[in-house]
Amino acid sequence: METRKLQEAGGYTHTVSIPKKWVTEHRLEPGMELQLYTHLDGSIVIRSSAEDVEQLAEATVEVDGDDPKRIRRAIQMAHTGGFETVTLTPRQLFTDAGRRGARSAVRNLVGTDVLAESETEITVKHLMDPSNVSICQSLVQIQYAALLLHEDATVAFVNADDARAHVDERADRVARFAQLITRHFSRSLISLDELDRLGVSRPDLFDYYATAHRLSAVANRAVRIARIAEKLPEPLSEEIAGDVRSAAEDARNAVDTAVAAILEDEDGVSTAHEAIKYRDDAVTAVDTLEQTLFDGSRVESVPAAVALTSALDHLRRTADHGHAIARIAVQAAIRAENLDNRA
Repeated sequence: METRKLQEAGGYTHTVSIPKKWVTEHRLEPGMELQLYTHLDGSIVIRSSAEDVEQLAEATVEVDGDDPKRIRRAIQMAHTGGFETVTLTPRQLFTDAGRRGARSAVRNLVGTDVLAESETEITVKHLMDPSNVSICQSLVQIQYAALLLHEDATVAFVNADDARAHVDERADRVARFAQLITRHFSRSLISLDELDRLGVSRPDLFDYYATAHRLSAVANRAVRIARIAEKLPEPLSEEIAGDVRSAAEDARNAVDTAVAAILEDEDGVSTAHEAIKYRDDAVTAVDTLEQTLFDGSRVESVPAAVALTSALDHLRRTADHGHAIARIAVQAAIRAENLDNRA
């Protein structure tokens, strides 16, 4: 790091000298046009090119033209990587199945469309301006969908129902908005303007990204619980079903309260500790229920006992994700308090 004094060069102009070593290392020359950026976090950045924006303008990816899964994966990865335009080229030619795979991938991405499609090229473009994106609201959408998904999966499990339609729809919604947040987080690592256009700080964006990742994991646990429900031969006994519902509710409350702590401007630490209490209650309930299965005090059929053991593990892990989000909230609150005190 170097320090320099700000010098007044005229009525409306000030200058700061640059060390000669920096000029040499960055190949700067007298008269060269430099680009100056000011940002909401108070930083001033000088660049010799708009390289960061150009890097994210477009990407070209070669794929197998007859493999819909790989085509969908390539589009999703380029999208979450932050590229504006993605052009897919086939190793041979795109088949009808391959092109359908591309359209399917685009339908599950927010603000993205297929610009061109042929046997030799598929071009996908992200059309949403970051200034029109609310990262906070996107996180709320993920929270709402993930917790509803978890509730549906729990009901399906205790009743041995098939809730695939509701589960798949809400899981797709979680994935869409989680990928959107990942996209903007990825762009913020390269593009200097991304944070300003989103209207968030880099630490806050990272917290939202980490929280979205945890909520995606909660949704994944819920999907697994719903899949277990499809294999149950009959509903759980009312006594055990009541205990499962109670443990699941505590796990969801842990997640819900922890996300609220992330989104709160004040008293986030207190809310986070409330979430941790819900997590502890959920884990205790799960441990108690597991113990009754192992010691034989509650007799269930072997298939039901196996399914219940697996589902309880998913509930415990759901609660743990709530605990992890609460830790993010506490760290954010401590960081914000100390930065505010220094300002």
